[in-house]
Amino acid sequence: MSEVAIDFGTSNTVLARYNETTERAETIHIPQISSELRYRLTPDGEEHAVWVVPSVIHYAEQETLVGDQVVSRGLAEHKDTVRWMKREIIQANTFANIFRQRTAQGHKSPAEAGQEFLQLVLNYAFDQASFADDTFTFTVPVEAFENFQDWLWRVAESLGIRKLRVLDEPTACVFGYYGAARKDDRFVVFDFGGGTLDVSAVRLDLTEQSGKKAVQLGKAGCVLGGMDIDGWLAEDFCARHNVSAADRRDLENLILRQAESVKIQLSDPQGNEAEMTIVNDLGRAPRLLQTTYRRSCLECARGRPGNYHTADTACLGCLLVAKEFLKQVRETLNEAIENATVAKELRRAEITRLLVTGGTSLVPAVRRLLEETFQDKVAYDHPFDCVVRGACRGVVAPVLQHDYAIESYNREQKRYEFKSLFKIGTEYPTPSDQVRYWCNGSTDGQTRVGLQIFEVSRMKRRQTDEAIVDAEGRFRASDRVTTDYEHICLNSDNPTFVVADPPINRERDKRRILCSFEIDGNRRLLVTAVDNLAGKTLLLKHPVVRL
Repeated sequence: MSEVAIDFGTSNTVLARYNETTERAETIHIPQISSELRYRLTPDGEEHAVWVVPSVIHYAEQETLVGDQVVSRGLAEHKDTVRWMKREIIQANTFANIFRQRTAQGHKSPAEAGQEFLQLVLNYAFDQASFADDTFTFTVPVEAFENFQDWLWRVAESLGIRKLRVLDEPTACVFGYYGAARKDDRFVVFDFGGGTLDVSAVRLDLTEQSGKKAVQLGKAGCVLGGMDIDGWLAEDFCARHNVSAADRRDLENLILRQAESVKIQLSDPQGNEAEMTIVNDLGRAPRLLQTTYRRSCLECARGRPGNYHTADTACLGCLLVAKEFLKQVRETLNEAIENATVAKELRRAEITRLLVTGGTSLVPAVRRLLEETFQDKVAYDHPFDCVVRGACRGVVAPVLQHDYAIESYNREQKRYEFKSLFKIGTEYPTPSDQVRYWCNGSTDGQTRVGLQIFEVSRMKRRQTDEAIVDAEGRFRASDRVTTDYEHICLNSDNPTFVVADPPINRERDKRRILCSFEIDGNRRLLVTAVDNLAGKTLLLKHPVVRL
């Protein structure tokens, strides 16, 4: 039995396994599926390499390809290839009625494509991981809602994985960088990937006798990532060459792939220029479209876009300035630190290191912002695999990642309201008599009362409690939402009803039906309902919904 971790990314997916012999986490190389990602952190520094699986899946009529199978065959731009699945899954409240891409194997939603991608990748790694014996830890962004975690559970169940844990990416990042840390170290985790930017302030506390404690002081996130830069480059390129809307639709995957290549080249400290070349052969005669993109210039360094009006030359830095890219990055970074300052009195001077993870963090404008703000405190040691390596260091203690509430009718105010059931960070399974409510009904004559369960989601500002690593290396992650949220019903398609016989009489039945709620080890919400008037138990540990 061993620990296996999966960091499912918008652009790349990384797998790692804890080596009991060397006592180190090692990334997993899957022949013909993994690609070697090479990068350099300084102009004169050595080139580093890490094995990743490109997060793409291609649906041919007779076969399905993933990762490097797609890239090496030149199918990354094909109309039957699906990519950027993670961000689409995270953004969706539900997996119904969202965009479905047409492929040779039928229409595929991001959730369906993502599930099939992970199933194939993990099956290809069968000789390095055991679904029956190993513990699998999936890492998730701080702003991912419960539906994304539910989706991961379904993927794991479809593979027959018996031991699954979920860990927030900032905690994993800290332990990926700092396996052994000093007392009370404070970090800012800057996670900038292909789909999202997530920033967390984290404090390590080694004073507990029970083990190390990673206290998360403040978080902030936004839906911004490398794929947005790719899109802006593609948009800029098409505008410079007057590419028609119809041609752009047909060439979109190819243009985006070229844009991604330009972004990666300019993220290399040795790359000052990168050429974007497309052959538009959709008209009567093929047209060669070409633009050379500079990394930056004097104008964007001063905070304003330069004048690049021709098709020949453009500047990535100026494009990012025009899109207010750095403004969004700075606001997210400041919000996380402000949350930590308000919650735990953290000052910038107390920050030990800023830990960088995610490929978009290597974009020159981002690096410049971080280094100007934090100077020599910025650490880039393992930007592509620190999260998955950290997640391999232990299993995750089961806690809830969101608040949950039940809808209740307020007789005095004659309106429905929400009553809290379980708070974020609650460990499960829970005691059977911890949460109890009277189920009274809203009108006389009711013969049944519905139990509507809601997830409290859509956070804009988040405060956090603690993520703990105990003496056995087990992670415990939790946080607390403070402002700006909405309630999303979890069981509207499969409601649970409590039968009232005789029917409800509101005056008589103020304390008639008592409902007790608990959560079992599989994260299912169970209800026990007792009718004091009829003198019988109506429901006994009945499963309502999985949280």
